[in-house]
Amino acid sequence: MKKITLATLIGLVLTGCGGGGGDDSAAPQPPVETKPQLVMGTIDRIDPVNNEITVNGMPYQVNDVEYANKPLADGIALLQPQMMVELTALTKSNVTVSIEPTMVGIISDITANTFVVNGVTLDYKLDPELAGEWVMVSSLPVVTELGLGYKVLSVIKIEKDDFGNRYELEGRLTNLNEEDQTFKIGASTLVNFSKAANLGEIECDDDRQGIQCLTNADKQWVEVSGEMQGGIFMADEVEIDSDDAEGQEVEIEGIITDINSDKTKFTLNARNQFSINHQTKIEYNDQYVDKSMLAIGSFIEVEALNGVAQEIELDSDDSNVSGFREFEKKGILENITATSFTVNGFKIDIDSQIIIDNNEKLVDLDGFRVEVEGVIIGNRYVAREIERD
Repeated sequence: MKKITLATLIGLVLTGCGGGGGDDSAAPQPPVETKPQLVMGTIDRIDPVNNEITVNGMPYQVNDVEYANKPLADGIALLQPQMMVELTALTKSNVTVSIEPTMVGIISDITANTFVVNGVTLDYKLDPELAGEWVMVSSLPVVTELGLGYKVLSVIKIEKDDFGNRYELEGRLTNLNEEDQTFKIGASTLVNFSKAANLGEIECDDDRQGIQCLTNADKQWVEVSGEMQGGIFMADEVEIDSDDAEGQEVEIEGIITDINSDKTKFTLNARNQFSINHQTKIEYNDQYVDKSMLAIGSFIEVEALNGVAQEIELDSDDSNVSGFREFEKKGILENITATSFTVNGFKIDIDSQIIIDNNEKLVDLDGFRVEVEGVIIGNRYVAREIERD
């Protein structure tokens, strides 16, 4: 697969040029306009006449277009609004656009408001005539009652030859079975990674190699490519995503998938982690607001440096796509059942999305003081993360 990862993006830097003036060093110089090292978002507008696209409100002139690290001959003609992309360039007028879909595959089972790609059922209204066609789906991770799902941004019909005749799928990894060499993506798609293991095509951003990359990878975001066979995704390439935004200047749009109780740390798109300090500016409807406005499901654009959010802009039209609120409880964990436990007598539900720090089991925490963070779904308090306090 090896797609362009965020960590390998070249810095986007545009240095302002001074006007004429020869050696007049005392003349005032125009400010230097600095672009972030990483730009990730959806295409707002396309200007084919000037070979230009707008991403996150900023125009860029396209030099070439790539998918899976390979150039596409048709270039900008393949781009469409609401397509998820990453940008890399030496200057603003020499941009390489990397197409970053969530799914590439064949559409099936279209209903009034849903369809299926690669075994995943997605909520999105489509033309029934697209059944059986190859499509590229751009989406963002969003918290649902069943865990991490997808908010579809666009569904674009493609010619499969342009994209290598390959199925592709991204999502949160669960139910790893190293003996059977399988795991699940989301709630429904079973992935067999035996071919990827044999080819040495399982990758992660640390010192581990091969199947070791999948150990303790439950709940992490994963990208797979290969083919669908009998309802099983046969992967020949697997890549575990990591937080590639750390250590550089970034500009990313997306959805908050996790945030702590005091609103000082959050995760964007289930991958990139940022912290918030007293200098972080948060804007909503052209006004600065308090960090209390941020929540799981908030659709935002964040500018950050070295993992610290400098500016956060809340989308005024779709500021929260889930409506969930967070909670935090501290105390003694007791009364463990298959579906719940209590902290100081307060009942907290559990589901398949729970993460326990240091890979402990829930029974190991019985009687110990813990800190629980989670989301409120209706009248239910559902744990998402537990650690010893």
